[in-house]
Amino acid sequence: MIHASLASPGTWSPFLRSNPVWTRCLEWLGTLTPQTPLGTHELDGPTLHASVQEYTTQARELCRFESHREHIDIQYTISGIETIDWIDREALQPDGPFGNDVQFWHPSGDYTPLTQAAGRFSIFFPSDAHRPKVAHGGAAPIRKVVIKIPVARIG
Repeated sequence: MIHASLASPGTWSPFLRSNPVWTRCLEWLGTLTPQTPLGTHELDGPTLHASVQEYTTQARELCRFESHREHIDIQYTISGIETIDWIDREALQPDGPFGNDVQFWHPSGDYTPLTQAAGRFSIFFPSDAHRPKVAHGGAAPIRKVVIKIPVARIG
């Protein structure tokens, strides 16, 4: 898991220079504004795409841990603020069957909360269970984007 500010590339760019997919994704994030249209955006054909979405954050107990096997998530906040809880998926028990590249997990009290304010991003690898949509202080609207990077593109 990586959690950083898009405005501070010195903290993350050395690691991400290992593959041009990272550069493509993070440069695209820098073009987003609160007026960026909702919906799916292709970054490099249909296999590398992003979903711009809006929702209202909620109480932690209403949110679910999830992880993916075939994709890496980059979650970037355009406007608003939320908490995304993180934990190694090996510390959790499955909550239902795996399907459509998502596994939900029973919650655990041993997680790390990440404050995801505007301009911040988190990268969640297949070993990272994450629980987005958690209210930071109280329910509030958020506009964000989730980029789905096929694990096979990272090599």
